[in-house]
Amino acid sequence: MSEANTKAGKRPWLAYEELSMPQIAAIDKDRAVALIAIGPIEEHGPHLPVGVDAFNAEIIADVTAQIIRGLAPETTVVKLPTLYLGAHVYRSGGSVWVRQRVVRNTVVDWGRALAQAGFKKSIVISAHGGPRHWVALEEAAQIVSRRTSGRMIALTSRLIFDFLNGKYVGAINEQLATPLTKEEIRTLTMDYHAGWWETSMMLRHKPQLVDPGYVELPASLLPRHKLRPNCAFTQGVGKGYLGAPARATAAFADATAEALSPEITRIIREFLADTLAWKSIRSPIYFLPVFRTNYKLYLAGMGLALAVVIWGIFLLLR
Repeated sequence: MSEANTKAGKRPWLAYEELSMPQIAAIDKDRAVALIAIGPIEEHGPHLPVGVDAFNAEIIADVTAQIIRGLAPETTVVKLPTLYLGAHVYRSGGSVWVRQRVVRNTVVDWGRALAQAGFKKSIVISAHGGPRHWVALEEAAQIVSRRTSGRMIALTSRLIFDFLNGKYVGAINEQLATPLTKEEIRTLTMDYHAGWWETSMMLRHKPQLVDPGYVELPASLLPRHKLRPNCAFTQGVGKGYLGAPARATAAFADATAEALSPEITRIIREFLADTLAWKSIRSPIYFLPVFRTNYKLYLAGMGLALAVVIWGIFLLLR
């Protein structure tokens, strides 16, 4: 089926929703990987569509499929329909969001269904930078891996964290024909939302959806310590973006893809070989209770435990 699919559509993956029950049953599940792309409907300034995060997740899923086929040509890659779902979004400009637990539970349910269908490995992919969103995906991957016969990883959570914190600026710079200036590097470290990178990605992959007026948008730059909820609207130019969209080029999107490719390849290679260290793909945010799905329950439990201890001490001192 993989060969027929490649010849017919030039795709390195099978569209899961296009398969029949016998076709799914015929897939060698020991040599198969299921991909789930997920991203919210979220405003992205006056120049980009609200589907940017989902579009970028699909693009990364395509790259992931190509890498898998390059590393293990015998592997069948199936790509599920994109989940237009996300939490921790800018709640303005037509955004549609859900609760963090909805993201986690949806991915858990899909992962369980895939495991029940026999798939041993699945990868969830997102390009949305809301910390609670990517932590929900990490939680879902952990639950699926612990409670089912399948293994799931959240491929992009650590990548997004590192990207937003400037880890790949040097690698991106090396891929560009003209090196970045110090001022451009500083600008890139404050490119968070609908700015230089995301506008570049849309120029490369969906240019028809980019409003030409992006070249006239002034930079809206904030240091990380000044970021606040909905700051894309309350700071800077107040038009729903944080970064420098006017600097965007398709070539910059290509440079970022080249910069990220080695790490994505490393993760996939180790995942396929069952040698992946989970800690290497966990974002540091995952370990902060306040960003976890059930953090309020954790706090309530800690409060109850503390109350019990205090009550016990009170009784002993009576």
